[in-house]
Amino acid sequence: MGRMNPTEPRNPAGKLEPILSETVSQSRGLPDYRKTSLRDAWLLFLASFLALYFELVVIRFLSAEVRVFAYLKNLPLIASFLGLGVGMILGKPPRLWKRMFPFLAAALFLSTAYASNLHLTHVPFPNADYFVWGATQQGVHPFLEALRYFLTVSTVTAVVVTLFVVPGGIVGQYLALLPPLRGYGINLAGSFAGIALFTTLSFLNTPPVVWVLAGFLAAIPFFFRDRMALLVFAATLVAIGGPRPDNYWSPYYHISLEKMPPPPGWAMPATYVLSVNHDYHQKILDLSPGFVRRYPEVEPNRSALPSYELPFQLAKDKPEVLIVGSGTGNDVAAALRNGATHIDAVEIDPLILMLGRKYHPERPYESPLVTEHLGDARAYFKEAKRRRQTYDLVIFGYLDSHTLLTSLSSVRLDNYVYTVESFEEARTLLKDGGTLVLAFASARTFVTVRLYAMLTHIFGRPPHVYATGYDGDGVVFVEGKERQSSAAQGLRDIGADLVTMASKAQLATDRWPFLYLANRTIPTSILGVLVLFLWGCEGFLRRMKVLPSLRGRVPLHFLFLGAGFLLLETKAVTELSLLFGSTWTVNAFVIGTFLAAGFLANSLVMFRPISGRVAYAGLFVFLALGLAIPCSRLEGLSFPLKMLGAAVLVGFPVFFSGLVFSDSFAAVARPSEALGVNLLGAVVGGTMENLVMLWGVPSLGYLAILIYGLSAAFTRTNVSEVR
Repeated sequence: MGRMNPTEPRNPAGKLEPILSETVSQSRGLPDYRKTSLRDAWLLFLASFLALYFELVVIRFLSAEVRVFAYLKNLPLIASFLGLGVGMILGKPPRLWKRMFPFLAAALFLSTAYASNLHLTHVPFPNADYFVWGATQQGVHPFLEALRYFLTVSTVTAVVVTLFVVPGGIVGQYLALLPPLRGYGINLAGSFAGIALFTTLSFLNTPPVVWVLAGFLAAIPFFFRDRMALLVFAATLVAIGGPRPDNYWSPYYHISLEKMPPPPGWAMPATYVLSVNHDYHQKILDLSPGFVRRYPEVEPNRSALPSYELPFQLAKDKPEVLIVGSGTGNDVAAALRNGATHIDAVEIDPLILMLGRKYHPERPYESPLVTEHLGDARAYFKEAKRRRQTYDLVIFGYLDSHTLLTSLSSVRLDNYVYTVESFEEARTLLKDGGTLVLAFASARTFVTVRLYAMLTHIFGRPPHVYATGYDGDGVVFVEGKERQSSAAQGLRDIGADLVTMASKAQLATDRWPFLYLANRTIPTSILGVLVLFLWGCEGFLRRMKVLPSLRGRVPLHFLFLGAGFLLLETKAVTELSLLFGSTWTVNAFVIGTFLAAGFLANSLVMFRPISGRVAYAGLFVFLALGLAIPCSRLEGLSFPLKMLGAAVLVGFPVFFSGLVFSDSFAAVARPSEALGVNLLGAVVGGTMENLVMLWGVPSLGYLAILIYGLSAAFTRTNVSEVR
């Protein structure tokens, strides 16, 4: 007997049970696919677009304005997955919830836009086991700090979950009208359009009001009869769209620039203060000889000068210089003042680079001796090594990022810059007698001790460490292939104070790239939130009466598929950011590639069904290959070969997991329930991703194999193959 049409639901003797939960589903009746129309397909596409697009908007907006969400990993992501999953299982949005959607959206976006006015921006973490800028508070009782922290996080998370039930229900409503694979293909296409639009808006440096406007426009077809909803949408846009001078949105940050008044008789500001996501990040300083001679005591210029001049007291004359984290140009200007013959300046944020070109008083980026490189420091190290480029002086500027790379990863933007492997790559770029200088605003914390230990490990001897006091926390590490003089404008070398502590320090590596985490542990501030979140999940699922949809072998199959897929996605983001650079474009590329691979697999199953055994075999083969051959092994290859290798190691597991999902999804009669349960599985996977802080990045691959193994276990004994 030939294969049945995969776009039709299979009978109870097929591979999978046709109904996920009789308790929830029997009363709804089987869908009549003959009644579907182009309009239904278009509305499903739009609803899918809305769901993923708003997910990205919420994650980006929250992490920039409510600072704890920049460090709470992927909590907004899994909260949105929870809401979307519940909405899809329900099959359509509850009427009252749909009426409340505009008000919930308004409350979330307005409270985020005015977080500083509501004292939400710098809610402090309740302990110090995770290094955070700007999130501590003095003079407040620890219990009250912890209470404020957990109440803020819980309230915002609850609003996010509730908000996403509505777009999830709308997706489920229209998904039920289409054959499973056709509907899933449209869902993936809409999701891909969502990531494409948000990526484009990020590239154009647009502010949040533009993001929210695009989302509300996509929501209008589902609310066009609700005049109150349209009025709330319009009022929200007006409220968050007011002018904010000297505020900018780059692909990474919310940037604000404050011009400090110049001293008497000086025409231009001598200092600009640049903040990212409401935390101080760097200054643009005039340290030119003319200004310093005329105003030797002006602050903060006077205090900053020793920090920027220090590298050149210890390097050879007329050096060739590499600066990673060149920012607005202070290090570049210092190199030019000290006779550098050539400077390669690497900066990841295009808008910070643009502000440096526009506002730096010494105009360092206009010099013909300076070559700008927009990108990631690690990616540039590899490129310079390939070109056999070497330097007399390699400077790590203040790269501290204040943010995560992505909602899908616990790795902060700069984590891979501060690992043993990164310092080794930088060391190989030094000429004989060359000097490496690293500046970091970490004072005498465990971060300073860890950096000291890593440099000692790489160079085989302790570096010099100078507490410059710049910005109160400035520390400068100096080391090279030949020991340099410790005399540096009277600054004391504090390295001897760190020796004992450094001997016990946990080194940050590419396998465990957590510079800002005190130990191999899940911080209590994160663990406590996860416990509360999971407890709230159970209560929410029970209250929404969707727990019956999670009972049985088939729901568990889809649940584990969702968990495994998110682990795969997280693994891909972290590995490819190491291979190609921790940039927003890599992040967008990974998410887009995952959606495209899923769409390709789904299309293949629609037209030429693939056996589940074959799909699982391919999945496990490539998961094992990814563990045996890490992406880091591809570093020495040319770019085309590197792309090909990454496609095999990262793309093929995604493709085969898509084949597994689509082969199973073709069998269900309730596609919205199946996809909803799959998204709840992503909540499980997102929670498990925290284990990477204990076991390192490779653990994601082992966890993925375990979870996909469980998904396979819940299909093998169900039924026989249909032929």
